[in-house]
Amino acid sequence: MKYGRQAVLFLFVLSLLSPQFVGAFGVSPPAISADKLLKGSQYEATIFLVRAEADYDLPIQATLRLPDEVKSWVTLDVGFNFVIPAGVSQFPVKFLINVPQDAELNIYSGSVVFNTLPPTERGSGGQQVVITVAAGVNLNITVGEGVIKDFRIERVDILDVKEGDPMAILVIMENTGNVPVAAERATIDVLDKFGNVRLGFGQTEDLPEVPPFKTKEFVVEFPLDLKLGLGEYWAEAKVYKSGAVAGEVKTVFNVLEKKFNFLILLIIVAVAIGIGLATRHLFRRRYHGR
Repeated sequence: MKYGRQAVLFLFVLSLLSPQFVGAFGVSPPAISADKLLKGSQYEATIFLVRAEADYDLPIQATLRLPDEVKSWVTLDVGFNFVIPAGVSQFPVKFLINVPQDAELNIYSGSVVFNTLPPTERGSGGQQVVITVAAGVNLNITVGEGVIKDFRIERVDILDVKEGDPMAILVIMENTGNVPVAAERATIDVLDKFGNVRLGFGQTEDLPEVPPFKTKEFVVEFPLDLKLGLGEYWAEAKVYKSGAVAGEVKTVFNVLEKKFNFLILLIIVAVAIGIGLATRHLFRRRYHGR
């Protein structure tokens, strides 16, 4: 999930650039969908890297942004570092996807990003400014037929927090599909006691997977550099699925005093006394043994 979202964001940002800049280097088609793949099967697809200026050699570096268990499945016929020769404006790249026999039924999403590198030689002498650009291909691999990847958020709660501890929410999520699934991301807006002024914002993609047809309750923490005093605050939390809000809540939470744990203190004192007695006993034995 994480890699697929990065690919969509990458292509979206690229589309905001001026047409002249985007037209200098691009990819067609911008996505590959490999559906209903069987275990042990091989899938092939060809894309074209397109550039407006073709009067020089253009080095390319390809980067896989895929889940770790899928990276070894995907290869390129030209490798991940190659050169588009001078005079070639449309350069074909063949994707080879080899699904292992032990692959799990699932939908795997991510991208392959092609980055241009500064050419070794470019035009006549003199200093030149070289701009490197990139183009990405969204990659969706479905292993198995009838794969359903979906979920429903039953509940989102904002938890009270002790001084210095990270903000956290409680999520109850039901997997309504037939493969493991995780939510896309979760966000939290921390507001003042009136619910009007934003004090901080947190986001995380570190969300656990829920097994097929199961409901799971879990806590999501947000790494926020935010120091809140004791008292009552408002917060709004959201959990996302495919770019849309799947569950949300806006409510009050409390920052509580972090009380000292006397049990830990007693254990420390007991250990210290034990060490002291043992040291004293050892010292006496050595002293009387002389």
